[in-house]
Amino acid sequence: MKRIWIIIFSLLAVLPLAGVIQETASLKHFLYSSEPNCAYDNWISHLAEGIVIQGYNTYAPYDRQTNGFGDFVVPTADQLNIWGNIVDLFLADSLDAAQAAIETAGFPYQVVLFNDTDSNITYRMLREIPNAEFYDDNGTIDTYDDENGAFTYGWGLYIYNPLGNRPVIVTAPHPCDDFPTPAFAFEAFQIWDAQFLLINGAGREVKWTNQGTYNNSKSISDPTRVSNHPFNICYKKFADFIRTDFNIREFSPQIHSYDWNYHPFYPNVQISAGYNRLCPNLPIRDLSSRKLDMINKGYHLMIPGNTVGFHNDVYLNDFYGVNYSIYPFIFDDGEQSYEVNNYIDLPAYSQNYQMLYTQSGTTDYDVYDPFLHVEMDELPNSYELTENTYKWFYGWNEALQRWNFDHLFDNFRLYYLRWVYDLENVMDEMFTMNDGLIPPTPTGLAIQNQSLYSITLSWRKVDCYDFDTFEVLYATDPIGTDNYNIYDRNNNAVLASPYCESITISGLNYENSYFFKIRAKDKNGNYSDLSNQVTTIPAPANIYTFTAHGLDNEVRLFWGVSGQTNNLGYKVYRKTPTQTDYTLIDSYLTNPTLANVTASTYTYWDYNVTNGQNWDYMISCTNNNNQEFFYNYPVSAAVRAIHSLILTNSTATMADTIYFAQNPYASDSQDTFYDISKANPSGPSYVWSAFWEAYWGSNGTALSREVKGGYDTALDLKTWTIRIRSTELNIPLYLSASANFSRAEKLYLYDSGNGTWHNLFGGAYQFMVTNTNVRTMTLYWGNLQPKITHSNQNNHLYQGGNNIIFQWSAQNSFLIDHLDLYVKNETDSLFLTGNIPGTQTNWTYNIPSNIDMQNARFYINCYAVDGIIQTFAAAYTFALVPRMILHYNEGGWQTRSQIWPNFTPLVETLFGIGAIALTPTDEGTWIENDNLLFGIAYWINAPETNFFSTTADIYPSEIDSFPLEPGWNFIANPHYCSYPIESLRFLLGTNLFLYSEMIAQNLVSRAIFVYRNGKFQAVETIAPFEAFYIKYYGDQSLNTYLSFYPYFTAPEITPPDNFWQFQISVSSAASDTSEFILGTNPIATDGYDFYLDLPSAPDKPFPGLNAYLSRETPEDLSFRDKKLSAEFREAFSEVNEQEKIWDFKVVCNSTSPVEFNLSDIDLPPDYSVKIYIAEQVYSYNHTNSFTFIPSAPGTFTGTIIVSNRPDSAEDLIQPPISKVAIYPNPFNPSTTIAFDTPVTQEVELSLYNLKGQKVRTLYKGILKRGEHKLIWDGKDNNGRTVSSGIYFAQIEAGKYSQIRKMMLIK
Repeated sequence: MKRIWIIIFSLLAVLPLAGVIQETASLKHFLYSSEPNCAYDNWISHLAEGIVIQGYNTYAPYDRQTNGFGDFVVPTADQLNIWGNIVDLFLADSLDAAQAAIETAGFPYQVVLFNDTDSNITYRMLREIPNAEFYDDNGTIDTYDDENGAFTYGWGLYIYNPLGNRPVIVTAPHPCDDFPTPAFAFEAFQIWDAQFLLINGAGREVKWTNQGTYNNSKSISDPTRVSNHPFNICYKKFADFIRTDFNIREFSPQIHSYDWNYHPFYPNVQISAGYNRLCPNLPIRDLSSRKLDMINKGYHLMIPGNTVGFHNDVYLNDFYGVNYSIYPFIFDDGEQSYEVNNYIDLPAYSQNYQMLYTQSGTTDYDVYDPFLHVEMDELPNSYELTENTYKWFYGWNEALQRWNFDHLFDNFRLYYLRWVYDLENVMDEMFTMNDGLIPPTPTGLAIQNQSLYSITLSWRKVDCYDFDTFEVLYATDPIGTDNYNIYDRNNNAVLASPYCESITISGLNYENSYFFKIRAKDKNGNYSDLSNQVTTIPAPANIYTFTAHGLDNEVRLFWGVSGQTNNLGYKVYRKTPTQTDYTLIDSYLTNPTLANVTASTYTYWDYNVTNGQNWDYMISCTNNNNQEFFYNYPVSAAVRAIHSLILTNSTATMADTIYFAQNPYASDSQDTFYDISKANPSGPSYVWSAFWEAYWGSNGTALSREVKGGYDTALDLKTWTIRIRSTELNIPLYLSASANFSRAEKLYLYDSGNGTWHNLFGGAYQFMVTNTNVRTMTLYWGNLQPKITHSNQNNHLYQGGNNIIFQWSAQNSFLIDHLDLYVKNETDSLFLTGNIPGTQTNWTYNIPSNIDMQNARFYINCYAVDGIIQTFAAAYTFALVPRMILHYNEGGWQTRSQIWPNFTPLVETLFGIGAIALTPTDEGTWIENDNLLFGIAYWINAPETNFFSTTADIYPSEIDSFPLEPGWNFIANPHYCSYPIESLRFLLGTNLFLYSEMIAQNLVSRAIFVYRNGKFQAVETIAPFEAFYIKYYGDQSLNTYLSFYPYFTAPEITPPDNFWQFQISVSSAASDTSEFILGTNPIATDGYDFYLDLPSAPDKPFPGLNAYLSRETPEDLSFRDKKLSAEFREAFSEVNEQEKIWDFKVVCNSTSPVEFNLSDIDLPPDYSVKIYIAEQVYSYNHTNSFTFIPSAPGTFTGTIIVSNRPDSAEDLIQPPISKVAIYPNPFNPSTTIAFDTPVTQEVELSLYNLKGQKVRTLYKGILKRGEHKLIWDGKDNNGRTVSSGIYFAQIEAGKYSQIRKMMLIK
């Protein structure tokens, strides 16, 4: 990581610089890797570090956060002025002058012309020279991660691309705790072809105010929070430079990341347009139908599962979250359409100085948002959130026990670069901001509301990408050509949005009539036509607020008026939510209160309502001309009962009442009018009660009434916290509830003072206090239910005849009527017992001898006293298995194990007379065994199917005593249960690793082989009694063990779906079967991919076929396995013709004919596949099988060529032998072999038996062009009748041959 510096580096820290530095190197490697062609490298390793509170700002897992490594210099005003001059010279291309000014000022900085060898771009750079006196060994003995030299000014790194084509400034202000962002920001800077990249040079805790307890707002080294920071001098000057050079406001993406374990359940990428900008627009959101925004450039499935390591499918709303609440934000790809996730918790800081500068003079509603704040999860929650996965994500190599500093951010980049490209795809259109269209004409202009000095208009939104503003034209006469005023975005920012559909025009004269039209204008000066015209006069009153509160059989209406002229009074209307028209319920004509036009506030009570009803209300005012003006903002109210709790002393001479309710128009937060405060108790004698809300501050200390948001008390539950105080000590107090509840409701009280529960519907709660301190109680209103919590147990296998003890605890057991217990798996359910009392907390079950339930869980059905049934499932999984275990084994070769630790059966006892059991030795030989030991893997060859049963004890629990050695390990399944391979676990020393984590570390292969049904198979599940092969690539010093924990669930390890795959299965009747697959995959490369390119199966203890893909050339040095059972490549070009070549080998132990069977999954129909072996060629387009006869035992090399084009005309030339047919087949005593030859040529037709021995040359000589039929009479070259069985006919013409199989039956 941080190499020892060469001498020139040390000199840089002490010697003055002679002019501008020029370097030709990799800018990426200078920034975060090793680059020998720079004066120093790995820029991020020199960042100034600081720590005030441990864990407050977490650094990278490879970097120890410490104090005293570097520093931050707080610049003086003079230094800031000098720095500004330096930046001006830097931008003016006066680089020598800039360097001279740096040297004069004594800043440890240098101007660099950096010729980037990766991009062939020459960048200009302002960079600090690290001070070599600082050193940090990162707390490790190994020197590879030492940090040599630190920044002592910490002002940052500034990179300028004069050729950058886009007006973009990329910033990474928190390089230490947002540790992936410098590297990621650099990549984004290059992808976006941006002009500027700014990376801060110090951590946030390096320098702070030292006042009180630290938080990030007190940082002095954080440029987002400190205006007088050199970072901000650069930022402002760079922004101004862009505004002048591009004639457009800069676009400023600011890149952050957040701690992986601090923000659970949030999306991976949190996006905002800045603090409190709740109407984000381009590039985040395009409100036009074009949907040219970064979110809609994404996919419904953003990242398929297991694309970057092992993770779940990542859908758009898992990946993106956007800070918005104004106007809908819809993702629509033509197939899926839904609202974009707006669940985020990290919008930009309110005083972010880069944000404030860039947004100055802009509006939240403009279609272009110049500031973009991005937060990325440092370990996306689509992964298993474990330390192992976190370290892997950032380049930890478990085998080498060190960080791979050349690849720290590979996984982060692969996962997150998607949003960078999504943004890049919309930038040019955004900066051009011209859709080439005239804006649509707004339609539906109407008067929405009138007030004394204002009129509110409404219309329908428009569809316009480059929208600038709505312009409302208004005048006291009909709108002409120039007699109007214009009301636009400069008057109200909301008019800058094409989704705006309403605006209030203020400053009007109540004595005038007004006329209105509206039009749309775009950013290119284009105007729509004018809309329809509407006209009205102002209302006689200016109503500024109107509210309704439903209470107990009454509704309170309130409205405020800020002025009224020529007003006769008010009318009140109402309707039910299902009615269309409002009904007048009161009027100024009959109610003097409504005729009072001098008041500024009005309260009206509607008593003609009943609890349970909902009402909508409107009010109007009437002018002197009897013109009525409705206030067109109706309000709604729900009439609900107000309940009370009455606290009294024992003589009922003192009492205090508090009130509570639920209402759909209230909230669980503080609501004006609904929630009412009360005074604290006073005087020598009192009983006092109040509701209390901890987070409402002084407003929640004591409440006489608290109304919560509406809910169904039959289904849901809410609680109120009660505080009680009294001077009545050590004598009974009583707390009772009002009687206005329905009979079906539940109201319980929990007394924290003594842990007592009480049903308030059963009568008053009696208690005593011993002092005047607060006594806290909790009121539960609604569906209070019991809860069962299962005890923690390990997964286990329980054998018949033993006992299993189920244990649990019950919360609110007084609400339980009884419990039923049962066990269930996916297919079966076993009832254990019922009517268990709610107070019981365990049950012992004697397992029947003949039961067999695998992968089961324990369930409790809890029957509450109110009849509600809840089911509670235990988290652990187990099996109930028979006392007598039946072992079944088919004949032939198998990889097997035995599961009884205290029982050592004979091989022939378990597998039948004549069976043999072999185990491998370290020398590669095989030992035959008489007995079968527990935990040992065996090759078994049984002559026939065999059954065996025993009542011996099986191994019941986790076992981790299977050490792994480099190479293939032959392992026994020790349990009477199946193991999905992803559920295997590993111990490396004392650290537990999941199988997915081991594969991610390249320590074990994804391919697990068993021998079943006459061939090695790469399996997804290991069966009971089965042994398997697993390949380990680690070193023995890692002390790695394989652990078996029954029914453990773990992440899937299946790679993303292949684009296509092609399988070849090779078999011989005299031997066995071997197979391999090839294809293309979305995450494959044309090189070695540990996850996809899988080893071929290991050697067998008997002679057999072995077919595998071969990577044994010198070019294949990167392949850890030279013999492969699977190899996938990257996708073919969609534009150019390509072919990809796979080499394979077939090892034959005899000359018996070998059958090749070919198959594919999703191979495109216009692709061609050809197989070459022993100078023969077979086209998959013509046949899906062929027979190959080895000339002798040995290894035969072949080639498979796949092309993304159909067979050419040359490919389709008729072969020398065609239309081969054998009939009848099977036959007795003779059969006809028919075929065509396109030309006159020499042909040989030979017949072979299963052993590959030639039994007859049926024909050898010249055959003319045409059809031919040769009859075989079932006899060999000596005229003897051959025995019944399988035979092969090989027809050869030059180097071309075809083979067909036939069967003689007698």
